[in-house]
Amino acid sequence: RSCGSPTQIPHGYHAGECYTFGCRISYHCVESYELVGKGDRFCQSDGNWSPKELPTCVPPCSLPKIYHGQYMSGYRAGLTIANGSSVTFQCEEDYGPSSAQPLECLLGELHPRSPTCRKEGDLIPETHYLGGKDIVKGGDITVIEYGRSNGKPCGPPAKVRASLVYQNGIPLLDDENNFPDGSEVSFNCIEGLMGERTTWKIVCEDGSWIGRSLNCEAEEIMASQTIINNSTCVFRNQEPNVISFYNDQQIREAIVDFPAGAILVSRCVDIGKYAMAGPRRRRCMGGEWDGPKPACFGLNQENDYSMEKPPTILFRHEKGPIAQSNDGKLIVYPGTILHMECLWIKRFGNPKWNVSHEYREYLQGWTTDVGRDSQLEYRLSIIHATENDSGIFTCTTPARYDHAIEVVVKGIECGDVGFNLSPHLNVEVISRKVGGVARFTCDNGFDVRGPNETVCQPSGDWASPFPTCKGRITPILRPIEDFFGIFRAEIRCDEPKMPENGFIQGSGPYRAGDTIQFSCNPDYMIEGQYVIACLQNSNWSGPIPKCLPACSYPGTTISGRMSSVNYFYKIGDNITFTCEEGLIMRGAAMLKCLKNGKWSNAIPTCLSPDGVRKREASKFQLK
Repeated sequence: RSCGSPTQIPHGYHAGECYTFGCRISYHCVESYELVGKGDRFCQSDGNWSPKELPTCVPPCSLPKIYHGQYMSGYRAGLTIANGSSVTFQCEEDYGPSSAQPLECLLGELHPRSPTCRKEGDLIPETHYLGGKDIVKGGDITVIEYGRSNGKPCGPPAKVRASLVYQNGIPLLDDENNFPDGSEVSFNCIEGLMGERTTWKIVCEDGSWIGRSLNCEAEEIMASQTIINNSTCVFRNQEPNVISFYNDQQIREAIVDFPAGAILVSRCVDIGKYAMAGPRRRRCMGGEWDGPKPACFGLNQENDYSMEKPPTILFRHEKGPIAQSNDGKLIVYPGTILHMECLWIKRFGNPKWNVSHEYREYLQGWTTDVGRDSQLEYRLSIIHATENDSGIFTCTTPARYDHAIEVVVKGIECGDVGFNLSPHLNVEVISRKVGGVARFTCDNGFDVRGPNETVCQPSGDWASPFPTCKGRITPILRPIEDFFGIFRAEIRCDEPKMPENGFIQGSGPYRAGDTIQFSCNPDYMIEGQYVIACLQNSNWSGPIPKCLPACSYPGTTISGRMSSVNYFYKIGDNITFTCEEGLIMRGAAMLKCLKNGKWSNAIPTCLSPDGVRKREASKFQLK
């Protein structure tokens, strides 16, 4: 039975073309709007969508002008902040804020609505209501024109080659000379080498154009991206039980600086044992993250099975793999048998499993398996999972506390690792399915440089670039006792010099035959031999290597390939991206490693033609 075409929501759209029983659609918002409410809806057997309540797309908040003050962290009047975000401001000398800080955007409205700065010591003026002829002198009624500005007009802006120019959204004529105060002129670079259109805007304010004017040359675009990317955000990886990802790579460092526009995705270390409070996705905007830091709190298993806590859910599987996605979903390979154990003390009643769809009935009850706790584990089983089993599975306790797991059944496999391997590198693929492992070894006389194994991630990409093999130095050793039986002094090498921005693994004294290994600090790469040996002539087998500034591995483009995969790239190196057949690239096709150790742009994305149309439609709706 069909549930009919889903209701559209203002400033949003839905994904999914199946409208019959058991199908799921998901709602999304156009750019800069935020979804509030449940984004997924399921077609029920009675022909209705569940849940009945539609989500909404909440607009951002526009920042008003502050007289005698300015916004912090790169914000300025006219810019917007997302729902749930906040921004602070400071006042000029001798002025103080007369409204609360920080300013918060809540459901499209700024609180407080009018941030102001007043001279310290001044009282906030009272409001006086006037009437009759007191409104205007002599009681005469005059016409007041609202929205008119008294600022000076601007002259024509400089032309930019290879760009399309618009005034207030209308194509600009070559002989146009009328640019009154408040006019907006936008420039759109014609799509070319950089793979995407670059746009910017200038505004006429009291006779002067405000805004940085660029040009449409590739080098200038990359330079402008560098300036924008300088508004970095600091991420402190200190929240217990929270794992965060950037470009599909887990962040393991304690403190990391991310470029503007970077998006971090977070989840709990175990989605069955912890629940997350806060946003799963955060974007770096103007030097600050656009949402609060997420946190994970333990459930009843961590609290002596307290009845006042949501229930812990354990996962057991057979006949196939399972994995946790970066955004906190449980990925299940088709055909897998999945058991979800909801923990609750049996003598206090029976929990209840609720499923967001009615595709089929699921076995549930207290476990009877050998070695399991039948007084604690209330089980729901998905036997030989199919894509139609995807949905939200919620366990609710008799105390009315619940914990939900979103299950996604999908046949995710990672690509073949048998091609384009480093010389002397051997690979053993245990499984290419999600959660599968590939292990690496080198031929005799060579050492693995990089991870010895990598895991297939829920995104369909391997967790790390493949390692390389480096030749092992085997020095010729001579006995200390010479031909005549006379013992000579022990041969030693001097303490090697520490490389700048690097360090040595191991410590002296260094005898003939000993080896040392050099490593570089983060964001630096080694140039030269990273292992040298102490020889019989008391000299080292090679010079001390250098640690040079470098860009780290930028991340994986899903459904695409990059020209070279390394742990580090030299300053000035370029890498190019291509998409799989039938997909369209959005973003810069080429990235350059800049002098500051940052990439010139974010990695591109590969979209289906349908995905591109939806993006274009969302941009059109915004206009």
